[in-house]
Amino acid sequence: MFLQRTLSSIFLIIIIVLTIIFSKGSLAFLALLVSNVFVAFGLLDFMYITNRDGSKLLRTYGVISAVILNTLLFFRYFFGQTGSEIIVGGTVGILLGMFMIQIIRQETKFSIHGICTTMTGIIYVVWLSSYIIKILYMTEFDGRWMILVLVAITKSGDIFAYLVGSNFGKHKLIPKISPGKTIEGSIGGIFGSLIVAIILTKIIPVPENMNMHSWILGIVLGFTGQLGDLAESMLKRNGSVKDSGQYIPGMGGILDLLDSILFNAPIMYFYLFSVLGIS
Repeated sequence: MFLQRTLSSIFLIIIIVLTIIFSKGSLAFLALLVSNVFVAFGLLDFMYITNRDGSKLLRTYGVISAVILNTLLFFRYFFGQTGSEIIVGGTVGILLGMFMIQIIRQETKFSIHGICTTMTGIIYVVWLSSYIIKILYMTEFDGRWMILVLVAITKSGDIFAYLVGSNFGKHKLIPKISPGKTIEGSIGGIFGSLIVAIILTKIIPVPENMNMHSWILGIVLGFTGQLGDLAESMLKRNGSVKDSGQYIPGMGGILDLLDSILFNAPIMYFYLFSVLGIS
């Protein structure tokens, strides 16, 4: 399991790093392709872990709508434009389409559950992940460095939490949601994010005033990243599944990989926009 997880992590890191490097210029379509793959499989993972017997989740419609919405947002952010009107208008259009499908099907039992679950999945996966693209294509700074900081701080928190929790964890954090997580592991994860945040902001090109409160950023992202992890654990516990998928050896599914980043991406963006004044 550990070997599989390590090999999968190396493979995914290579893909993510290459995607970030070539996300600008003539090969930018590769970033769109990767983001659409992540969105599609992330939404399928969400539907898998939230499914119920008898419910009619709108899988095909939901995935197609999510990919279209993500593509529209990608091009808006790529050209330095706002995507708020697409988010609002697209969500309204998707929701109306769901109601129309259920009416045509003449489905009544679990129809609202199917609509609400599919809509929540689109908001959870597409809306939150769109902030990654929004950061990547910020006009006043090379967002590729900020994505590197975001991923490194978040994933270092995951790694430190796992290592500290596995070796020193004795007190359960929230056993009803995630029996394996411990208070010691949680503290170790935040500490790991803090250390990486301080180091990274000193060795890579970041806005000058970011160095002044890198420790705050590390603590906040370390904390909210764990919230994202716990949120997905709650969904999996509710769906009685161990992993969100089985196609990434040793890791599970896309949501198992992105859960903490999905929560941290909006936090990172609003930090850059509201605190540092970068747009």
